[in-house]
Amino acid sequence: MRARPWGVYLSVGAVVLAAYLAFPVGIPQDAVYTAVGLSSVVAIVAGVRLHRPARPAAWYVMAAGQLSWVVGDALYAWYNDVLGVSPFPSPADAFYLAAYPILGCGILALIRVRRQQLDLPGLIDSGIVTIGLGLVSWLVVAGPIVGSGEPALTRIVGVAYPVGDVLLLALLVRLVTVPGARTASFRLLGGAVGALLLADSAFAVMSAQSDLDTGALDLVWLASYVLWGAAALHPSMRGLTEPGTADAPSFSVGRLAALTLAVLIAPGALATQLAFDLTVQGWPVVIASVALFSLVVARMYLAIREIVAAGRKRAELQQEIAHQAAYDSLTGLANRGHLLALVEAAMHRARRSSSQLALLCIDLDRFKAVNDTFGHAAGDEVLRVVAERMRQVVRAGDTVGRLSGDEFVILIEPLEETSELLELGSRLIAAVSAPIPIGGRDVTVGASIGAAVSSDGSTDADALLHHADAATYRAKTAGRGRVELFDEALRRQLDVQADTETAIRTGLANGEFLLHYQPVLDLGTGRVEGYEALIRWERPGHGLVSPDDFIPVAEQSTLICDIGRWVLDHAAAQLAQWRWDDPAAAGLTMAVNISGRHLASPGVVDDVTSALYAVGLPGSALVVEITETVLVDRLSTAERLRELRALGVGISIDDFGTGYTSIGQLQHLHVDTLKIDKSFVNSAGPGTVELVRLMIDAAHAFGLRVVAEGIEDPDQLELLRRLACDSGQGYLFSRPQPARALPTPTTGGIRQSPLAASPS
Repeated sequence: MRARPWGVYLSVGAVVLAAYLAFPVGIPQDAVYTAVGLSSVVAIVAGVRLHRPARPAAWYVMAAGQLSWVVGDALYAWYNDVLGVSPFPSPADAFYLAAYPILGCGILALIRVRRQQLDLPGLIDSGIVTIGLGLVSWLVVAGPIVGSGEPALTRIVGVAYPVGDVLLLALLVRLVTVPGARTASFRLLGGAVGALLLADSAFAVMSAQSDLDTGALDLVWLASYVLWGAAALHPSMRGLTEPGTADAPSFSVGRLAALTLAVLIAPGALATQLAFDLTVQGWPVVIASVALFSLVVARMYLAIREIVAAGRKRAELQQEIAHQAAYDSLTGLANRGHLLALVEAAMHRARRSSSQLALLCIDLDRFKAVNDTFGHAAGDEVLRVVAERMRQVVRAGDTVGRLSGDEFVILIEPLEETSELLELGSRLIAAVSAPIPIGGRDVTVGASIGAAVSSDGSTDADALLHHADAATYRAKTAGRGRVELFDEALRRQLDVQADTETAIRTGLANGEFLLHYQPVLDLGTGRVEGYEALIRWERPGHGLVSPDDFIPVAEQSTLICDIGRWVLDHAAAQLAQWRWDDPAAAGLTMAVNISGRHLASPGVVDDVTSALYAVGLPGSALVVEITETVLVDRLSTAERLRELRALGVGISIDDFGTGYTSIGQLQHLHVDTLKIDKSFVNSAGPGTVELVRLMIDAAHAFGLRVVAEGIEDPDQLELLRRLACDSGQGYLFSRPQPARALPTPTTGGIRQSPLAASPS
């Protein structure tokens, strides 16, 4: 494993420190001392070259400060070892004292880089700690030097050392309080400065007591050199010259403890002087106390200001969260939950005042085409413009809300006359339908509006919204771009729909549904190639109910998915039974109609897989029939179709020609078969034959098979054969019948001749 330079340097430094005192006092020890100092300078420069921090100037300045210190060490050793004297002051002191501001400038450069903005609390905290420890330095070191009676130069130089230490201490405290990464290099650098200050302070105290045996202190100074060099060699040194990403640190337990101790230094020093009958140095204590008191008051002011700002920000955030919870982020309108709450409140007021209120439910027409043609960004802009237009049309006291997608609701309160709704609805349609400029072109959408009135507030909000939505559905089915009012006829229709939904659920549970099967023949050979499963409902009291009477109701809810699963399971089981009973039926397929809602559901592939697996059928035995409207309106179904085809399931477009699919789109659809709607087969209109020919030729050109529906007479059969239609089904061959009534379903054909089958 590759050795890490900083680890090697730190380890070698530790060995040298451990062996330092074993060297003879004098030149050997001083040579080792100077060598360690020089190694620190080299390590700092090497670390900068090795790791290339974004702002290396701070490290180079600190290397210059260390070099000044090393020169002072060399001069001091020369006086001691060569000249045999220890003058004070001497040229060595000049280099020692110069090192303090140089090192301070390097640390200050780090502080300025790491600080994102002015941090007054951090500055005040640093000042409090610095003044407290500075008072200790004055009382213990600087004060006695000033009053010692030594020559002025000696006293000035003597005081300069503790002043330099206080300078470095202040900068160290500030470095710790500014934001930025607390990396290993950061901790090593802090340890280096701390060791230097510790050794200096201990040396000053020992000098005051005339005890200059500094052998142990030398180890601390050497440790400072080694730690400084290791900090520069560590890879994380790059982070020390990068701006801090976090805010200035707030109060913490450690920070509060340090501030408390710093503030107590002044009274503690005075108490110590009085308790031990020492000379009371009142003025330094007074000056420090006043300065600390002022800084504490300033810090309290800033803390209170921070608390007030935090409270204001919290209130703003709460308001913003409440607004986001109640309003749509895109349009700024009331969202569904907030709107229903407003409707409920309006109904309470209506009950108390016996007044009327109304809901308008607005569904945009042709909005999907905007998303598909111009993209969702354009669709969002259309929704914003439409929302603003609605706000401008309604009265000042009315509320506009957005339910979801392109559905909007307007709460009208109070309502004087029902005619107001029709007039307002007409104005809304006109406003919404006006062209909307999007990306240099005009986009046009329309609106279908349903209105529901609550005369006495007795209806709940959900029911009133349901009534308005039902009226909107009637407006869309009646031609769009109109206003429909929920009335008794629509209420009865909803009641019938609700009863039918309940009956469908009961019928599925009680086995009231059954399947009829209609054969699909190969028109070239006359052989049965498969069957289409068609659901019927033996509803108690109603007889056999056609799918046209209950499928549209089921499609309004997830009941259509339940019906689809039921048909898949029973149709697959019937086909498996035929294949089991007659080996010649092994090639038969079963076609099952799947609704758009079921196809769009996430579980449709699992439903198909489960139906096939339960009876042991391969995917190729099943054909899923979907209308072309599903392909156009539900683009999300494309992935479902790909998954079904991957299972081997065939996909057929049912009732082709009745929707909006162009022939040119066939090549892009994930389908295998095209079923021509019976309206084209039965039509005698001019051009119909050529249109059917075009459909068949286009389908064959794109590799699709063609099935013709509704073949009822031999002439139609003969025409389709001439047009090369592949397959067909209709009353000419067989009506849809229960499985037990069908002839033996083998690939050899049905028992009666197709041409002899009666259309009755």
